[in-house]
Amino acid sequence: MKKILLDTDIGGDIDDAICLAYLLKEPACELLGITTVCGESEKRAAVADAICRAAGRTIPIVAGMDTTLQPIPLYPTPEGAGALKNWPHASYQKGDAPGFLYQSIAANPYEVILIGIGNMTNIATLFREHPDT
Repeated sequence: MKKILLDTDIGGDIDDAICLAYLLKEPACELLGITTVCGESEKRAAVADAICRAAGRTIPIVAGMDTTLQPIPLYPTPEGAGALKNWPHASYQKGDAPGFLYQSIAANPYEVILIGIGNMTNIATLFREHPDT
């Protein structure tokens, strides 16, 4: 079984939702956690949670970085978050997504596959703050 961490900007285009749905239902994948990135990462975390709940799964989710490492923020808002009123989901506040990724990787050395399908701010910060990753 492959241990997976997913860093995503879910909440706009359908591609991230499809990726998450696949990982939730693929028997060869153990989804250790999800981190969200980009504008309004808390709403993006709620979207990820709604998809997890619809699949009957409880996965640790951390609303990650909402600012860029670039001088000008380029993050869009998650248009898909408007549908949250129709789906059960938890609410989120920003957390230490790079720290969560690091702890998960450190707890499973050489076993974790990190999939980044959004802006790479959480992942870049992970490598900057924890170069031993």
